[in-house]
Amino acid sequence: MSKLVVLPPPVAPAPTDQVLIVDELLLDGYRDIPTHLVRISYTNRTRFNFEALQQLSENIAEVGILQPILMRPVTPTADAPQIFEIVAGERRFRAACMAGLPAVPASVKTLTDKQAAEIQLLENIQRENPHPLEEAIGFEQLMLKHGYNADQLAAKVKQSRSYVYGRLKLCALSIKARELFLDDIKRFPASTALLIARIPTPQLQDKALDEIMAPQYNGEPMSVRLAATHISGRYTLALESAPFDVKDAKLLSAAGNCTKCPKRTGNQPEVYADTKSADVCTDPDCFAEKKAAHYQRIIVIANKKGLPILEGEAARAEISHSWNRDCDFVTAAQHLSTFERVAPSTGMAGTVSKYLSPNQLPAPVKYRKNSDGTIDEVFRRTDIQAALEEFGACETESARAARVAEEASDPKLSAAAEKKQNEELAAQKQRDANKERAATITAERTALYRKLRSRVAAGFSLHIMRELAKLLIRDHCNEYSLPDDLIGDLYSFERSDDSACAYIDQADASEVQMLILDTILGDALSVHPHYLDEEPSELEDAFLSMVKLEGIDASAAEIAIERIDPTLLTNPTDVLEVIEANIEHLGEVAAFIIDRAPHHLGNVEAAANKLGYFHTVDGWTKKEEASEAKPERGTLKLKTKQKDHSEATPVDGPVITVKKTRSASVPLSPAATWPFPTGSKQSM
Repeated sequence: MSKLVVLPPPVAPAPTDQVLIVDELLLDGYRDIPTHLVRISYTNRTRFNFEALQQLSENIAEVGILQPILMRPVTPTADAPQIFEIVAGERRFRAACMAGLPAVPASVKTLTDKQAAEIQLLENIQRENPHPLEEAIGFEQLMLKHGYNADQLAAKVKQSRSYVYGRLKLCALSIKARELFLDDIKRFPASTALLIARIPTPQLQDKALDEIMAPQYNGEPMSVRLAATHISGRYTLALESAPFDVKDAKLLSAAGNCTKCPKRTGNQPEVYADTKSADVCTDPDCFAEKKAAHYQRIIVIANKKGLPILEGEAARAEISHSWNRDCDFVTAAQHLSTFERVAPSTGMAGTVSKYLSPNQLPAPVKYRKNSDGTIDEVFRRTDIQAALEEFGACETESARAARVAEEASDPKLSAAAEKKQNEELAAQKQRDANKERAATITAERTALYRKLRSRVAAGFSLHIMRELAKLLIRDHCNEYSLPDDLIGDLYSFERSDDSACAYIDQADASEVQMLILDTILGDALSVHPHYLDEEPSELEDAFLSMVKLEGIDASAAEIAIERIDPTLLTNPTDVLEVIEANIEHLGEVAAFIIDRAPHHLGNVEAAANKLGYFHTVDGWTKKEEASEAKPERGTLKLKTKQKDHSEATPVDGPVITVKKTRSASVPLSPAATWPFPTGSKQSM
């Protein structure tokens, strides 16, 4: 998507000698309206694609406006003396003014402010490829000012409710993030913008934005997947979910108590007035240091007590599902319903940590270190059961027996117990019905899938591949994504799910297959410096196995070329630096630059010449090598040819002499010896 810029309202000067008859102009219907009588709406969008607007202006200058602009009569004011206001078609009006048209065709309709606003908003969000933020603002205005709900909006724009909610979340972006999103959607796509919008405060959003947009090792901002990992690790800072005691002032003495810290949103309500929660930490670095200090303290305590700290495979084997009733060892994340004699007052809801504070938990018997560096305390199930009974979340055997006996002897309690039992029976009956219905739907889908599988066994049809590709693109868990920072040059569509799916809908089978391959394997291409010593992931193993099976290898020259971005070469110095850094692959690198950036052909030749190379029909040659091949210059000596008459054979007729062709020794420019622009690889 091209850059959107803020454009001021167009100004059309009014003729000094024209007399207006207002009553005639205000009638509804179709007519040509002089441009100086028209004003744009102040509630409409202000950002436009200037290049597209110029193209539209040229087209209008040639063929005119084919579709009338929707206007409504308005009361003129001192600041806005025009008597018509544009409701829909502002782009056409701006382009007409740029083309110098004195009047524009219009459909005039009397509308209220509410009717005009609804038409404007719906026209903006339903036009082709609207900017996601403009679409989000349109949704928000329709909900706030005109009473729409998410279902009505979804029906209007023919999208799902989740799509509408995803767009609405973009309205939470900070001003800085909004400006960048509007100005550069290619480098800051909607999927990354949505991640930023979920951060609770504008200050944190701006900090995360700077970190994500900072050039990475490849010179580009973080990919969507890297941004998601980064934000999850640094900006999920709800104090209520902190693994450490937020009141512990000694954990990190320089930071002190979190509840009294000025960086807690609740302690500066005038600064963080837009934050709903008072318990949000706005200093991710301090938060991370406290987490590290907390886990280090756990390790020290465990070592002193001689308790094991499980890591790697042993830690993974110790992990049990929170709903498992058979495990002997549990963590504070174990669900309450998996314990014995749960008290009715709890409603069987929540985990152990909901009922037992850190001080009420029993002593751990070991620790489990997770792959992300966090450490969990592991308890005996029997110890947790006893602690829950002491707290009252679970009943002892004697307490359960006494309660049952009391309910049986008291008519009121008995009636209440019977009512509760009936409710539980009804609830169980509903669960059984739901289970049966789910089983029926599962059986139906399984039957359909078996038929589908049989139908496509001989090969996937194009529409099946398209649906699979779109499923991967719209994956909300970000398991798969196109690595735009590495192979984004292979695709011309804009970097948004909608644009990618639109591309898929018109792509042929080969293109869709390649996109599926890129989406699944793309994450195996990038290697982070922090993980160089780790074992390859299953995805990376699969990718490397495919490469090996296909017998593919990458030469040093090809690897060098992958690290070059021709769009960053803005001047001769840039070209010289790249050529010098890759001088051992001069031919391949020079051909690549000229192929991708033909305007640098002269800069490539100048850079090579400066480094001692010139180009001939044989390719790039170092000056010293060429000099050695040339004969030494000296005095020209003539040698007389002597004929051997002893074996000469008389010839009738004239003697024909053939002139030998001499090869050119002067250097040739690349343009003279290469196809231009070239896609071939020249060697040194």
